[in-house]
Amino acid sequence: MTTFTIDIPDNNTDEVIAQLKKLGVKIRESSLAKLDKLTKDDYEKHFSHRAKLTKNNVLKYL
Repeated sequence: MTTFTIDIPDNNTDEVIAQLKKLGVKIRESSLAKLDKLTKDDYEKHFSHRAKLTKNNVLKYL
């Protein structure tokens, strides 16, 4: 799963969320105070996963 953080203008929030839900996007609202912590965790998971994939790809050629 890919995670995006987006800023939506207040006057378009309901419309944008409705369109994203129609497309099957999972919406998770976070308070701004917790946003940096969530982003840091997401980056750690992403780079850990990428490191494992890279290691496995390199081992194929050795």
